[in-house]
Amino acid sequence: MNTTTKPNKIDKIKSFLNHPIDIAPLIYARIILGLLMTIELCGGALSPYGRTLITGDYHFSYSFAPFIKPWSEPILMYIHFGVNFILGLMVVFGFKYRFACIAMFFSATSIFLMEKTLYINHVYLYCILFSVFAFLPANRAFSVDAHRNPQLKSSEIPAWTVYCIIFQLSIVYIYAGIAKLNIDWLHAQPMQIWLAAKKDHPVPYLGILLAHKYHAFLVAYGGIVFDLLVVPLMLWKKTRKVTFILAIFFHAINALTFGIGTFPWFSIAATALFFPPSVFRNWWIFKYFDKQLPKKNTHFFQYSDKSKLYQNFVYSFFILFFVVQFFLPWRAFFYGEDPSWTEQGHFFSWRMMLRTKRGITTFKVSDAKSDKKEIAYPSVHLSYRQLRKMEKDPDMILQYVHFLEKIYKEEKGYIEPIIKVESEMSLNGRKKQSFIDSSVDLTKEKRSWRLYNWVTPLTETEYIEKEDKNEDPND
Repeated sequence: MNTTTKPNKIDKIKSFLNHPIDIAPLIYARIILGLLMTIELCGGALSPYGRTLITGDYHFSYSFAPFIKPWSEPILMYIHFGVNFILGLMVVFGFKYRFACIAMFFSATSIFLMEKTLYINHVYLYCILFSVFAFLPANRAFSVDAHRNPQLKSSEIPAWTVYCIIFQLSIVYIYAGIAKLNIDWLHAQPMQIWLAAKKDHPVPYLGILLAHKYHAFLVAYGGIVFDLLVVPLMLWKKTRKVTFILAIFFHAINALTFGIGTFPWFSIAATALFFPPSVFRNWWIFKYFDKQLPKKNTHFFQYSDKSKLYQNFVYSFFILFFVVQFFLPWRAFFYGEDPSWTEQGHFFSWRMMLRTKRGITTFKVSDAKSDKKEIAYPSVHLSYRQLRKMEKDPDMILQYVHFLEKIYKEEKGYIEPIIKVESEMSLNGRKKQSFIDSSVDLTKEKRSWRLYNWVTPLTETEYIEKEDKNEDPND
């Protein structure tokens, strides 16, 4: 009598996630992705990113981490970037790997959270990936750790350790595509504005091509199709190679047109992880890895060999991580207003290159206990980037108002400052309209994750502006 029971769906999923695969793609991810992330996270020290952290009298914080501020001395800020560089290289070379990943996550994330006006989607992505790397056995081959302790060496790993990186990349692609399904993007408005600024490109005739209206529509609709289809087409064997070639072309064009730091090259490198693990030993570009990696099928690293406490911790971390990454971007759709206008739900949602705002914001200060009144000029306290980002974001406007309230009390003798903001803003080339309710004293308002009721709802629908040379599409 046959007593064998068929595996249920849960068992099949576990088997799929835990079946052994070649360690080569994980080593590739540690070295190539790790190097690109390190360059981005440390290169900011030599760019306007770093200068923003060491200049200005005020720095904008995230509501969940108001206590994280830039170092008071510029030299300490540069040392912090230097520590990031060392930790990043330790990850790349697999030296003290676990410690380096955890330390890099906290060190890089703390810099990322020091200044809200410096928010960039791919910097956020790189920070969270270092936390993921900390739990992956990416130092068990072709690493300093494995060289010093040969017992660490493994040729195979559970499949999910590579799939989790693919999952995170898929989240970025798919949510970026979903976010583009809005009226402005379908009218190619952000693209028309940004590409119009390329008409003076130094390459003859290229600027004319880039700035053409039809090119903007091609880029806009091509972006939707690419973001929504690249994951399923990379998962399907018959379309994988062609899709990867298209991905290289897509990201290379983005790099040439918009810059966007290391992100286009990171995306190309990360998209390669959709190929079967065997590819990373067979492609000529990875032949060097093949010579250095342990021979196939020599040792399988399993988390089941670890203590039960460690297993539960790792599995709990990834379950929580996947749940947060899957659901967090949806909050942008629950506010009931366009996140590109209110900014509520815009951050941490993979909403990339969706909006450009232009307008004038005026801070009017008066004293409830005297006849004192004047206009405050943010340029006195803020850098150019801070000012440009602040006046378009209600939460940052509110932060700056509270900063002004303190300044006017302590330095200008105002007893009870009243600060009202007059702001007219244009979103994605629309006609300007009121952005902030100018009748509200913002010193009485508190920061919140809820929709601010003093932000004027977006009602303007007519597009009139076609060019903005100053807006940064990278966030």
